[in-house]
Amino acid sequence: MRIGQAFFGTLREVARQRDVVSLIVLAVLLYGIYYPAPYAHQRAREVPMAVVDNENSTLTRELVRGIDASDGAAVVAEPNNLAEGQRLLKSRKVEAVLIIPRGVTRAALRGESPRIALWLDGVYLVRAKSIGAAVERALTDIFADLGEAYLGRRGLAPPLIVTQRFNPGGGYANYIFPAVTPVILQQTLLFGTAVLLAYRRRRGRAAFTGAGELLGTWLALAALSAIAAVLYFGWFFAFQSLPQQASAAVLVAIALVVGGATAAFAMAIGSLFRQAEAALLILIPTTLPVFFLTGATWPREAMPGWVAAVGNLLPATHGARALLLVDQMGAPLAAVLPVLGRLALIGAIYLGLAYIIGTKATANETGPVGAPRGRVRGFFR
Repeated sequence: MRIGQAFFGTLREVARQRDVVSLIVLAVLLYGIYYPAPYAHQRAREVPMAVVDNENSTLTRELVRGIDASDGAAVVAEPNNLAEGQRLLKSRKVEAVLIIPRGVTRAALRGESPRIALWLDGVYLVRAKSIGAAVERALTDIFADLGEAYLGRRGLAPPLIVTQRFNPGGGYANYIFPAVTPVILQQTLLFGTAVLLAYRRRRGRAAFTGAGELLGTWLALAALSAIAAVLYFGWFFAFQSLPQQASAAVLVAIALVVGGATAAFAMAIGSLFRQAEAALLILIPTTLPVFFLTGATWPREAMPGWVAAVGNLLPATHGARALLLVDQMGAPLAAVLPVLGRLALIGAIYLGLAYIIGTKATANETGPVGAPRGRVRGFFR
């Protein structure tokens, strides 16, 4: 089959098969709209917490009022002891318990660092961070207001002003959506490609009949992936008011490389499956591990070496790195050329694997429908 015939034939297959078009086209559009929707406010606000004030002094009462006045936390209960606060925490009525021990005011007046304890529900890290930031701001304001009359002789630290270079608003959507975009593009294309190739094999043929069909299929899927990437990098990011620094030409260049490597990866993995149901059952649960392997939530430098090596096999890892460098951190295209080079290399390797796996079939497998079939050289049948 010629490359052009395979290209347009693949596009027709995608358009005609409801399952495939739902995964490759509709899912991409829906994720782009609905995934960032819960983070539209960028930060968690008025997160409920409890305060156990064992000192109950003027200073500690002012501290509690300062925390409650912040937009990140709301003091909804003041239990008498830690046990009551822990019961509120376990029953999910509050998401944090602040313990203010006796002697806080005396320690502050001596210029010492008072010790307080904060119990947090760590299930939702963004909400926990919001409470921590509210407590920190209130403490800073309270002890700064003590003034020179008490702390002058011990020396006051100069005010520290922190300005974020990247994500200056500190919003969660600004951080997570650009990082997760390559994962969305990779996984949706992987699911759709696996189903597409499973339908081909179910008709009693190989996933690819030769190099021409392989390249034509790859070009079609790469084009769809690149278009989706441009849509995300351009329109969806602008629609969500995410900060962007890269030019349109740079984003298109990255989208083309990401689309090509992602399509090759999807074809190599998708060629292993002969049943669409088995493909989805096995591949869908991989999304969360893939997200963590890209380094979006945990620094890759802090991962065990073998875990980081597995992450390097994923196009989404390199795609996220390139996108964040140029679009969020303002790096020039030259700075991400090594990343794009690695992405192109693994794309070429996956395309070769797709040819080896996708064209391997016994004579009986590619024979007429109803003919006896021999053992299929595939992993999932």
